[in-house]
Amino acid sequence: MSTAEPIHPHINRILSGLPRDEYERISPRFENISLPLGQVLYQPEERIAYVYFPLLGTISITAVMEDGSEVEVGVIGREGMLGLPLVLGTDSAPLKAVVQVPGSAMRLRAGAFGEELKRCETLGRLLLGYAQAFFVQTAITAGCNRLHPLDGRLARWLLTTRDRAQSDTLPLTQEFLGVMLGVRRAGVTEACGALSAGGLIEHTRGRIRIADPQGLERASCECYAVVRKEYDRLLGAETHYE
Repeated sequence: MSTAEPIHPHINRILSGLPRDEYERISPRFENISLPLGQVLYQPEERIAYVYFPLLGTISITAVMEDGSEVEVGVIGREGMLGLPLVLGTDSAPLKAVVQVPGSAMRLRAGAFGEELKRCETLGRLLLGYAQAFFVQTAITAGCNRLHPLDGRLARWLLTTRDRAQSDTLPLTQEFLGVMLGVRRAGVTEACGALSAGGLIEHTRGRIRIADPQGLERASCECYAVVRKEYDRLLGAETHYE
């Protein structure tokens, strides 16, 4: 295993955790791409062609039902990677991946990723830690969606997206929030109204601005802090977006 010092050339936490010599060997195989809003990166059961290490923006992982309805089960941003099935020994999943907040990513072909995963011990270790953190996120999200009031769930979701997008202003419609939270638009309107009345957010058509991040964290259910702590425990603590 390399003993070189880790480097920090990227916002992505996985890539920033690699030792310099390992990153410099892998980096020519990466392609830096943009992630436009609404782009579908994976379809359910589709064979994975690329893995993505987001630099900015967020990617939603959604479960799609037979009637076409869908709900978010996980979110990926600068803390991780889209393509975990390849780490876990398979090449597809019955889930959809769509760009939720536009940004950019480092992209690597699946075949090249498999080769590097075998060669780079640090990459494998970081991705296994990330896989555990992502599992905790999806498990906590399931419990949160079942047990917590919508206001707290919305606050948790906005804070999670803010951390990954590195911005207080998020291009989100209430229709989209309804899909992500698995509720009707009327419920989202009411929850946004409550957070807005408290001075925590400002919302206009197609955009939400987080006006009081600390207040929004107090309004959030405990799930936001639990998941953030788990990511820091497994990937190393960092200074969160302020």
